Amino acid sequence: MKKIISILSLVFLTITINAQSLIPMKYGVKVGANISNATSTSNEGVKNIEISGIVGISGGFYMEIALNDQWYINPELLYVQKGVSFDYDFTHDYEFNSGERDEHNTTNELKLTYIELNPTISYKASPNLSLNFGPSLSFLIQSDYSYNEKNNSEIPEHEELDLGVYSEESLDVGLNIGISYYLTENFLIDGKVNTGFMSLGTVVKEINTGGSGNDPKENIFDFENNGIVFSIAYLF
Repeated sequence: MKKIISILSLVFLTITINAQSLIPMKYGVKVGANISNATSTSNEGVKNIEISGIVGISGGFYMEIALNDQWYINPELLYVQKGVSFDYDFTHDYEFNSGERDEHNTTNELKLTYIELNPTISYKASPNLSLNFGPSLSFLIQSDYSYNEKNNSEIPEHEELDLGVYSEESLDVGLNIGISYYLTENFLIDGKVNTGFMSLGTVVKEINTGGSGNDPKENIFDFENNGIVFSIAYLF
């Protein structure tokens, strides 16, 4: 993975240097809102969860490098907040063949902060409208997972289960597709859809410890990022 990142960085730097030598570039700043969401897959025999998105902020540095009158490279280096919230229920069998069981409800929220590099390629369909696409490299700098559980059991004594645990992944690779509209030569609004191709991490919840004759069981949910970003940018 480090080799892939190094190669992409070298290609990006080479293109930037070549473009800079031909046409002067513009520098700018970009700020916006990231409406993040995710897709999830569960382990065998476990019902998948329903996910709600979280709104975060997005902002950072932006460049516009003209290759010709219609084609541009627009690199972005952004601070991006992503995340999801989700609920799920599960049943904990208390003893083997006893018929006793605990009903549990859980609420979960996962907040992720990334530094994101987007070497976007843009095609100007008109003087005011450009079509954008390109890869996205996101590097995780902070994660916060909150887990709350409610036990609806009337059994006076029962096994204690471990809380849900999030195992993070530090790198996400995705694709951005969007459009930009130039209100003036230096001021534009931007919208894009981001789809992640790699796992952003897994949430694991123990639902049976293996005690009292039960088989040990876990609910495992694997997530991938996706979302919509709306931004404004100003070029100097």
